[in-house]
Amino acid sequence: MKQYVGVKLIEAKPMTRGDYNKYRGWTIPKDENPNDEGYLVKYSDDYESWSPKKPFEDAYREYDVNDLPQTAIGMISADYKERFKAEYYQAKIRYDKLHAMTIKYEAGTLNFTPSCSLELLKEQKSYMGNYIRTLEIRAEIEGITL
Repeated sequence: MKQYVGVKLIEAKPMTRGDYNKYRGWTIPKDENPNDEGYLVKYSDDYESWSPKKPFEDAYREYDVNDLPQTAIGMISADYKERFKAEYYQAKIRYDKLHAMTIKYEAGTLNFTPSCSLELLKEQKSYMGNYIRTLEIRAEIEGITL
Protein backbone atom coordinates (compact mmCIF):
# COMPACT_ATOMS: atom_id res chain seq x y z
CA MET A 1 0.00 0.00 0.00
CA LYS A 2 1.02 3.61 -0.50
CA GLN A 3 1.53 5.92 2.46
CA TYR A 4 -0.54 9.09 2.88
CA VAL A 5 -0.43 12.12 5.15
CA GLY A 6 -3.71 13.86 5.84
CA VAL A 7 -4.34 17.34 7.16
CA LYS A 8 -7.89 18.37 7.91
CA LEU A 9 -9.83 20.54 10.32
CA ILE A 10 -12.40 18.55 12.27
CA GLU A 11 -14.73 18.91 15.23
CA ALA A 12 -14.67 16.34 18.01
CA LYS A 13 -15.87 15.67 21.51
CA PRO A 14 -15.13 12.88 23.98
CA MET A 15 -17.59 9.99 23.73
CA THR A 16 -17.44 6.34 24.74
CA ARG A 17 -17.97 3.58 22.22
CA GLY A 18 -21.27 2.71 23.93
CA ASP A 19 -22.53 6.30 23.82
CA TYR A 20 -21.55 6.54 20.15
CA ASN A 21 -23.57 3.43 19.36
CA LYS A 22 -26.56 4.89 21.25
CA TYR A 23 -26.10 8.18 19.38
CA ARG A 24 -26.23 6.30 16.06
CA GLY A 25 -29.14 4.12 17.17
CA TRP A 26 -27.06 0.97 16.93
CA THR A 27 -26.72 -2.03 19.19
CA ILE A 28 -23.15 -2.45 20.33
CA PRO A 29 -21.62 -5.73 19.14
CA LYS A 30 -21.00 -8.27 21.91
CA ASP A 31 -17.25 -8.30 21.19
CA GLU A 32 -16.88 -4.54 21.76
CA ASN A 33 -16.50 -2.75 25.10
CA PRO A 34 -19.07 0.04 25.52
CA ASN A 35 -16.76 1.75 28.05
CA ASP A 36 -13.91 2.24 25.54
CA GLU A 37 -12.95 5.92 25.60
CA GLY A 38 -12.86 7.81 22.34
CA TYR A 39 -14.21 10.72 20.37
CA LEU A 40 -17.18 11.53 18.18
CA VAL A 41 -15.56 13.08 15.09
CA LYS A 42 -17.34 15.38 12.64
CA TYR A 43 -15.70 16.21 9.31
CA SER A 44 -16.27 19.28 7.11
CA ASP A 45 -18.77 17.40 4.91
CA ASP A 46 -20.82 16.53 8.06
CA TYR A 47 -19.66 12.89 7.97
CA GLU A 48 -19.41 11.56 11.53
CA SER A 49 -17.44 8.68 12.95
CA TRP A 50 -16.03 7.41 16.22
CA SER A 51 -12.33 7.12 16.97
CA PRO A 52 -10.68 5.35 19.91
CA LYS A 53 -8.95 7.76 22.31
CA LYS A 54 -5.29 6.84 21.65
CA PRO A 55 -5.33 6.93 17.83
CA PHE A 56 -7.33 10.16 17.94
CA GLU A 57 -4.98 11.87 20.40
CA ASP A 58 -1.93 10.64 18.47
CA ALA A 59 -3.29 12.14 15.23
CA TYR A 60 -5.00 15.38 16.28
CA ARG A 61 -4.13 18.52 18.22
CA GLU A 62 -6.58 21.10 19.48
CA TYR A 63 -6.79 23.97 17.00
CA ASP A 64 -5.17 27.18 18.21
CA VAL A 65 -4.78 30.11 15.83
CA ASN A 66 -1.60 31.11 17.67
CA ASP A 67 0.20 27.80 17.29
CA LEU A 68 1.87 25.79 14.53
CA PRO A 69 -0.88 23.22 13.81
CA GLN A 70 -3.15 25.98 12.49
CA THR A 71 -0.68 26.55 9.64
CA ALA A 72 -0.73 22.93 8.46
CA ILE A 73 -3.84 23.37 6.32
CA GLY A 74 -2.27 26.33 4.53
CA MET A 75 0.87 24.33 3.77
CA ILE A 76 -1.08 21.87 1.61
CA SER A 77 -3.17 24.49 -0.21
CA ALA A 78 -3.15 24.51 -4.00
CA ASP A 79 -2.91 28.34 -3.78
CA TYR A 80 0.71 29.44 -3.48
CA LYS A 81 -0.34 32.58 -1.60
CA GLU A 82 -1.94 30.45 1.12
CA ARG A 83 1.21 28.28 1.28
CA PHE A 84 3.31 31.45 1.47
CA LYS A 85 1.22 32.81 4.36
CA ALA A 86 1.48 29.48 6.19
CA GLU A 87 5.27 29.52 5.75
CA TYR A 88 5.41 33.06 7.10
CA TYR A 89 3.20 32.27 10.10
CA GLN A 90 5.24 29.16 10.92
CA ALA A 91 8.45 31.18 10.90
CA LYS A 92 6.83 33.98 12.95
CA ILE A 93 5.42 31.59 15.57
CA ARG A 94 8.81 29.89 15.95
CA TYR A 95 10.62 33.24 16.08
CA ASP A 96 8.26 34.58 18.77
CA LYS A 97 8.76 31.45 20.90
CA LEU A 98 12.53 31.64 20.51
CA HIS A 99 12.45 35.34 21.38
CA ALA A 100 10.47 34.64 24.56
CA MET A 101 12.92 31.89 25.47
CA THR A 102 16.00 34.10 24.99
CA ILE A 103 14.43 36.83 27.13
CA LYS A 104 13.87 34.34 29.95
CA TYR A 105 17.36 32.91 29.42
CA GLU A 106 18.92 36.37 29.80
CA ALA A 107 16.72 37.17 32.80
CA GLY A 108 17.63 33.90 34.51
CA THR A 109 13.98 32.79 34.66
CA LEU A 110 14.06 29.99 32.07
CA ASN A 111 12.73 26.80 33.67
CA PHE A 112 15.33 24.55 32.02
CA THR A 113 18.98 24.76 31.02
CA PRO A 114 19.52 24.77 27.24
CA SER A 115 22.39 22.65 25.97
CA CYS A 116 23.53 25.42 23.63
CA SER A 117 24.72 28.90 24.44
CA LEU A 118 22.62 32.04 24.59
CA GLU A 119 24.85 33.46 21.84
CA LEU A 120 23.96 30.61 19.48
CA LEU A 121 20.24 31.03 20.21
CA LYS A 122 20.54 34.77 19.51
CA GLU A 123 22.33 34.03 16.24
CA GLN A 124 19.51 31.67 15.25
CA LYS A 125 16.98 34.36 16.19
CA SER A 126 18.84 36.88 14.03
CA TYR A 127 18.72 34.62 10.97
CA MET A 128 15.07 33.87 11.59
CA GLY A 129 14.31 37.59 11.90
CA ASN A 130 16.04 38.27 8.58
CA TYR A 131 14.09 35.43 6.95
CA ILE A 132 10.80 36.86 8.26
CA ARG A 133 11.78 40.33 7.00
CA THR A 134 12.54 38.84 3.56
CA LEU A 135 9.15 37.12 3.50
CA GLU A 136 7.44 40.39 4.47
CA ILE A 137 9.17 42.27 1.63
CA ARG A 138 8.25 39.53 -0.83
CA ALA A 139 4.64 39.58 0.39
CA GLU A 140 4.49 43.32 -0.19
CA ILE A 141 5.90 42.94 -3.73
CA GLU A 142 3.54 40.07 -4.58
CA GLY A 143 0.44 41.64 -3.01
CA ILE A 144 0.04 38.98 -0.34
CA THR A 145 -1.72 40.22 2.78
CA LEU A 146 -0.11 38.75 5.89
